[in-house]
Amino acid sequence: MIDPLADTSKKTIKRCSRFFAALPVLIVGIAAAVALPGQRSIGADNPAADHDALREKVGKRVQAWQPSKEERRLDEIGWAKDIRDALGLANQHHRPVFFFSYSGTTDRPQAMATQRC
Repeated sequence: MIDPLADTSKKTIKRCSRFFAALPVLIVGIAAAVALPGQRSIGADNPAADHDALREKVGKRVQAWQPSKEERRLDEIGWAKDIRDALGLANQHHRPVFFFSYSGTTDRPQAMATQRC
């Protein structure tokens, strides 16, 4: 005879084991929620000063991320809007043309990596 309670007890044990596995995360989350509201943020008395400090910090980071002169060498390349202009400039200045054509699709994220140029 099949015991219908045996199947139910196995499901209950699985549910309990999942709960006890997640219990430490739950406890840490509750402890953090209780502890954080008591913290004061920097510049809470003067929000404008906090915004100015943030603006200055972001400005410095943006300046640090600007490309150096060596990294801007790509800007020295003479780009042409179409092949006719490129060939005309190449003939005029006795320079070669590097032709890059992207025939991929924008529908697939890896199109550039899988297409030929």
